[in-house]
Amino acid sequence: MPTTRGQHLLGKEIGDCLLEKLIGYGGSSAVFLAQPRNSARKVAVKVFLPRSTMDAQAQKGFYRRFLREARAASELNHPHILSVYSYGEHQGLPYIIMPYLAGGTLSDYVRREGPLSLRVAQSYLRQIAEALDYAHQCGCVHCDVKPANILLDDNGQVVLSDFGIVRLMEGTSLTAQQSMKSPEILMGTPDYISPEQALGEPLDGRSDIYSLAVTLFFLLAGEPPFKSDSSIAMALMHVHEKPPLLGLQRADVTPRIDEVIGVALAKWPEERYQTACAFSDAFSQAVSHAGNIDRVAFVNRAPNKKSMGKARENGHIPLLEPEVRVKPVSSTRLTLRSRATLLLLVLSIVVIAAITTGFVLNASIHAGPKVPATPVVSNDALAGNQGAWLSSSTFFFDQAGRYHIVNKSTQTLAIALDQSNQFTNFRLTVTANQISSPRDDGDFYGVVLRSALDQSHYYLFEICPFNGQYAFSRFDGSYHNIQNGVAPSLNTAPGQSNTISATITGNSFTFSVNNTRVHAALTDPLSAPFKTGEIGLSVEENNVEIAFSHMIITPLS
Repeated sequence: MPTTRGQHLLGKEIGDCLLEKLIGYGGSSAVFLAQPRNSARKVAVKVFLPRSTMDAQAQKGFYRRFLREARAASELNHPHILSVYSYGEHQGLPYIIMPYLAGGTLSDYVRREGPLSLRVAQSYLRQIAEALDYAHQCGCVHCDVKPANILLDDNGQVVLSDFGIVRLMEGTSLTAQQSMKSPEILMGTPDYISPEQALGEPLDGRSDIYSLAVTLFFLLAGEPPFKSDSSIAMALMHVHEKPPLLGLQRADVTPRIDEVIGVALAKWPEERYQTACAFSDAFSQAVSHAGNIDRVAFVNRAPNKKSMGKARENGHIPLLEPEVRVKPVSSTRLTLRSRATLLLLVLSIVVIAAITTGFVLNASIHAGPKVPATPVVSNDALAGNQGAWLSSSTFFFDQAGRYHIVNKSTQTLAIALDQSNQFTNFRLTVTANQISSPRDDGDFYGVVLRSALDQSHYYLFEICPFNGQYAFSRFDGSYHNIQNGVAPSLNTAPGQSNTISATITGNSFTFSVNNTRVHAALTDPLSAPFKTGEIGLSVEENNVEIAFSHMIITPLS
């Protein structure tokens, strides 16, 4: 597999730790679940993986940044900052060994289960605020505070991780001019950067307070305050746009809570709270005067049946499980109530129609299982069979009949399956056009073959126009590399389309890109290859959007 995915390191030993499973990756690093030799407790090992396009100077700069993260985090000793056990280099690759927290990130939790209650958000805000104030007192600015960098431990507590672009404030070993105005400071996540960070201005701890306020907004709303497909446009929104009021989305958010968040989101640092704990204290005081702080109360949103069902099943409402209710409408607001009633009626009709026609309205990354039907041959398995494909805000057909997949997950492969058919031996072609992407080594997309209904196993063939590579792998709970290499026929220019072709017979797999075979016929080396299953499409990296079209599937005997 490509080095960005780190598959080639599985089964190897780094720092006396055996790498067992890839649990996360980005453009320049991968995180593995690992087993130490001298301990029964699992750990997480973060390994720097240089991009194939990096020259020696750029690689050296990333090495320095990676090891700076290790040094900075190892010198910070706080219960809500992820500790570092050790760090070093293995065959030229820097690595960090850290505790493994099975709870995952707050970003994943909220996207999976929904926004947090005011009480839970208040608790998490206080913990991260204490961690940030401690780091600021030690002369460090985190510069990348976001839900994806906040981890849940087994006790329901949170810790702040990833000090990869931590900056040192004036008075430390680096001067402010050296550290705070470097172009590297722009490496923060656009959804969460402060206005001064977006402008490349000098930073102090108040920049982290702004990012913490954006994080709190996400925890309460399920999305950040600003949305844009362009990183530059997103940065400008942080500089110029006024954030929306949470009280317009949640019935339990009072004007005082909105006011507190608004202060923390002030465009000028001097107008914000001057410490993270001052922000946390103001939020706690505002929450103490709000009512029903243990439930999530959205305005005109239907109840979250999954979370309510869990609450009934367990006999209580779990701490992290938000229950949603609809905000009551005043009897004097007849027009608004009529509109809400009409909206609910329309939604009910849409849901009934979706059920009767076989549509799946699901915003999750993975489509749900469906009973397979007898394979059919279609002129276009996409435009000619739209009812078989997952439909949501990130999986959708455009007017031209192209099927778009937008990966909004930071750690998960976005997959959509043709839920109407299963195939054993077949020939397939599909054309893909990259609409948007970060343009790096993680921009892989392609086809899913012989997938189980629940996606517990499948084959995956992907291409990456950015570096001209292809990769063929097997997934059965973890990924196994079968073959990867360079596909010279790939169109690498932005906006260019690429056509993937595959011929699958028995345990023989042949792939072509733009009518040029990438390799001789391949076979699954494992003893029990997958023999039949659904066909699908995949997009690997966060914020990558691919439009697929002209998908022709021909069953073979």
